Order: sequence, then structure tokens, then C-alpha cells
Amino acid sequence: MRNKRLDILRCVALVTVIIHHSNISPFFLRTGWIGVDLFFVLSGFLISGLLFSEYKKRGVLSFKRFFVRRGFKIYPAFYIFLLLTGLTEYFVLRTYPAFSDYLHDILFIMNYKYGVWRHTWSLGVEEHFYIFLPIFLIALIRFSRNRQDPFRVLPWATLVIALMCIGFRAIEVCVGEPNFDAVFEQTHCRMDSLFFGVLLGYFYHFRPLVLESFLRPAINRVLIAVGSAGLISFAYFFPREDSSRWFATIGFTFIYLGCGGFLLLALYVHGILPKAAAWLTGKLGSLFAAAGVYSYSVYLWHGPFAKWLPGLFRQILHIHIGDTTEFLIYFTGSFAVGILMSKLIEYPILHLRDRIFPEPEAVAVAGEVSVSPGR
Repeated sequence: MRNKRLDILRCVALVTVIIHHSNISPFFLRTGWIGVDLFFVLSGFLISGLLFSEYKKRGVLSFKRFFVRRGFKIYPAFYIFLLLTGLTEYFVLRTYPAFSDYLHDILFIMNYKYGVWRHTWSLGVEEHFYIFLPIFLIALIRFSRNRQDPFRVLPWATLVIALMCIGFRAIEVCVGEPNFDAVFEQTHCRMDSLFFGVLLGYFYHFRPLVLESFLRPAINRVLIAVGSAGLISFAYFFPREDSSRWFATIGFTFIYLGCGGFLLLALYVHGILPKAAAWLTGKLGSLFAAAGVYSYSVYLWHGPFAKWLPGLFRQILHIHIGDTTEFLIYFTGSFAVGILMSKLIEYPILHLRDRIFPEPEAVAVAGEVSVSPGR
């Protein structure tokens, strides 16, 4: 069952990235990239949640089942995206990207070797995470004597990964010629944000009382909200584009901690608005959640809109439009085409996946976990 609040967060992350890539707003130009970090924390939480739920149902994890189901989600929509945009580039725009660029995209190494589309670098990070996380969790199960909770070392593992990523980022920007693109895009520098989502997912699924008791006092919720906003504000006061070694090393840590704080608030804070305001925000939230359902395909297709739209109007149609009109067309077009492609490709494939590889049913196994998910 989908979580409406998490779909809202998806939409918020998507909108900030789309506005960031439009260059229409100086504020979002400085800060909109943090939408990717919010996506990373959400992915860590949700993907680990799938694996934790499978373990609680069956007492085992299947890497094959997980990777096949994830592949049905990621690969068809992405490879068809590459095919259609490639045909458009070749036959309509008469531009000819190198085959090696397509190969980097196809192999999901575009965050180390640039592919055809720059915005897809985040898919490379997530793909590597999809491979590493289940292998890591399966190893924990195999070597743990605690069958009820074999993931108890996850808080320490998350701390180690966080320190390693800070170290990798420091090496990239402080040793030799600084590489600020690497610290932003490469997996070994960015895995910590995803694993912070995994840490939150672990507590949510296996130690829910810890989160519930911590978030029950109103003062704690206020402190999390203020602290998270403060951490995320570093993206404005120390913009990534200024090539600050300090921010490139530790700043990304502040950002994903802030995103994680807002994720916790979305999960646990309810019923604090007056009735009229709650009705209005509920309707607006439903709209955002509906859009968030299609975030993957919209994210894919907003890239071509950002690249092609100015040239379409100025060079092909010989029409001059203002920046605001161009942005509105770009914004609505990205959502319209993304939702359409999601309905035509992504979700029919997912329905096929669920028929061929359904989610695992609970089975009676020794040491089966019976922990409340804390919902």
C-alpha cells in the first residue's frame, strides 16, 4: 500500500529539481539540487523497507527476486527513454551523440563516465545501491546469530559508511586538482545519503517504539523541524556551485540529515492543523501525491524538455516567448509527457511484473520476525 505522505515528498523533490534545471529562479538555482538528496533518502528508506518487509514475512531475503522486481521498475522505462530520445536526436535534431555515451547510460556508469543525459547520473548511484544493499543485508543475516533482528549493526554500519563517504569527498576536493563533480555524482561519495534512509527504515521496521517515543513530545518535533530546516539551509548559504571544499566535504551530510528529519516528520506528525486548514492541505497534498506516483518517468523526461524546448521555439518554430511562458511550458510538458509515458510503459510493465514475480507471501519459518512496522 502506498504512503500518501511519502508520495508528497517525492513530488516536492521532483518539483525542486525541475525548477532547478529551468534556471528561472535564482533561489532554486542555488538550492533545487537538494531534491536529489531527498530522493536518495527516500529511496534508502523505501528500498530497505521492501527488504525488511520480506525478511519479516519469510525469514530470508532473495537477491534474485529483489533484483528482478527492481529491474522491471527501472530498466524498461529507462531504455525506452534512451531509444526514443536517441531517435529524436538523430532523425529530428540531427545531433549524433557518441555510442560510448549511450553505453555509459546502458551500463549505469553515467555517474562516473558521462552519458547522453546529464540528469540521469542519480540513476547510476541508485542502481549501485540496489546491488549493494541486498548483498549487504543478506551477509548480515548469514553471519548474525540473532534471527529476530539480524540487522542490529546497521546503526554502526551507517556511521562507518558516512565517515567513509566524507573521507572520499575530502580526497576528491583536497588532494590534487579538486573534482567537485565527483563528490556530487559518484557513488562512493554519495552512498551515505541512501544509507541514512536505510537507517531510518531499520528503526521504522524493527525498533518502531524508539522513533515513536522520541517523536511523541511536541518539543522534539519542533526541534527536528527547526534543525532540519537549518541543516538544509546550508545549501543556500554555502551554494554547491561556489566550489567550497568545506561544503563539498561535510555539507552533503548536513543536507541528507535535514532531509531525513523531514521524512520522519512526514511519517509521524499528524493532526496538528485546524480543521479548515487540514482540509485544504489535504486536497493539495492529494494532488502532490498523485503527481509523486509518476516521479520516475517525469524525472526522466524533464531532461529532454529542458534541453530541447528553447531551441524548438527559437530555431525551429521561429517564435520568441518570454522566460515565464517557456518555464510554464517546460514544467507542464515535463509532467504531461512523464505521466503519459508512465501510463504507457512504466505501470503496464509493473502490472506484468506483479503477475510473473508477485511479492513474497508470508511463510512459517523458524525465528520468523513478528515486529510491528510502526505504521
